[in-house]
Amino acid sequence: MTGSSGGGGTPTINRPGGNDDCQSLVINANLATPNIEVISQLEVGDMLDIQAATDQGPLRAVDRNGSIAGNILSREQLRLLSCIVRGTIFEAEVTAINEGQCTIQIRAI
Repeated sequence: MTGSSGGGGTPTINRPGGNDDCQSLVINANLATPNIEVISQLEVGDMLDIQAATDQGPLRAVDRNGSIAGNILSREQLRLLSCIVRGTIFEAEVTAINEGQCTIQIRAI
């Protein structure tokens, strides 16, 4: 029998591969465990830095004063972490604030 089933590489589901395009990654998320003291000082349009505490995570959003606004939980968090570990810098724009909840959009810079 001839032919090929294709593939041959390691799937990127739950195991980000080296070919992921980090620059095109965009994530919309709510901050998990939001820090109300920090969130109360934010406005829609403010920018947050995205950082990994270690190369294993967790991922967090940090304001310009270095205070943690909250953690990031997303279906794409493994890919995001992999990109950060490989050197891509991300930031997040605050898109909504509602009673202590903060929605952000994460993009590479």
